[in-house]
Amino acid sequence: MICTATEVELETLYSRIKKDILELQPDFQRGEVWKENKKKKLIDSILRGWKIPPIHVVQNKDLIDEVLDGQQRLVSIRDFLDDAFTIDGSIAPKLEEIEKLDGKTFSQLDAYWQRKIYAYAINIIRLTEYKPEEPAELFYRLNQPTSLTSAEQRNAFIGKPRDQVKELSKNFEAMGADKGSIGFSNSRMSYDETISKLCYAIENHNISRKITSTQMSDQYRTGKPFSEATIKIVDNILKKLISSVKLISDYNVKFSKASIFSWMLFIKNNESCDEKQLAEIISLFEFSRSYVKGIGYKDELYSYMDKFNNLKTKYSFFEVLLNIYNQRASMGSTDGSAIVERDLILYLFSKMLLDDDDEKLIEFVFSEKDQNNLSITLNEFERKYHWGEEF
Repeated sequence: MICTATEVELETLYSRIKKDILELQPDFQRGEVWKENKKKKLIDSILRGWKIPPIHVVQNKDLIDEVLDGQQRLVSIRDFLDDAFTIDGSIAPKLEEIEKLDGKTFSQLDAYWQRKIYAYAINIIRLTEYKPEEPAELFYRLNQPTSLTSAEQRNAFIGKPRDQVKELSKNFEAMGADKGSIGFSNSRMSYDETISKLCYAIENHNISRKITSTQMSDQYRTGKPFSEATIKIVDNILKKLISSVKLISDYNVKFSKASIFSWMLFIKNNESCDEKQLAEIISLFEFSRSYVKGIGYKDELYSYMDKFNNLKTKYSFFEVLLNIYNQRASMGSTDGSAIVERDLILYLFSKMLLDDDDEKLIEFVFSEKDQNNLSITLNEFERKYHWGEEF
């Protein structure tokens, strides 16, 4: 890998950003996570003429510079030059000439200060002629003091798996996935993390084994793409999930990464379930498991309460089932045993709700030997029928 260092003035960097020659959000970056006060401190450093750490970029095959390290600095500079925030003249140690600029945007500065900011130079280190793993290794080393999520670390690997997952994640957001619709945003690459695990599970036809960060990183490191069949399946799952959630108008479903992963698996295993049925199953289950956790319900949700009480009356183990799911959901989206048990519980719930009892499962649930320990019963069913091993 060749590392070439040059000094580039802010005016030139800003122009490159605007012309998309310098890409601030390549696939291995984390999104814009700096708070405004931190952005203001960076601009304060520039106004004082202090040197800031160099920016590392990776030049791709299209001669576009993708930011490897320094995204937040460049985002802050771009935002300031776009008048997105003002100067804070009270930052210590106070400097009289900067105090006079307090509350001003870039466009409100006089010509002298604008020229000074434009002329400020940053060291840019461009990486060329690299092996796929080399930028990723440098990214890890540069960010060792920073607590990166596994998704952020993994997406530093330049290659087809990263590109496939990033495309699916972007499509998911374009479909309407956001904090308001599903309960969490793609901050810190949360969607990428969940989608990559879904791709991995489908590709390996198994959800019973723990999905480790090492396994996922190995997939990215080798550059071996997920099959087109897997990508198509995942894309269809995401579409069906969002379409179903949009049909739920009377209950605001809030997924966690673990619970949404389980619903994605459920959709994969229940292709005959249409969006309307899926919306009914998701909304009632999420309401029910929230209710047993002690989260109160509003009067307008009486229809959900009626359905909850009907299932509770018909199935003596109903609340226990929900409590087990909640406990397993707290174990995250990588623990194999928790994933399998959640998957089995969603399957059982759907059968109960749709009044389509699976005789094998119902027989086990009502078996004489383990009436008082549903968790053991479920585990026995998993072992007998190898649940999750042929996904």
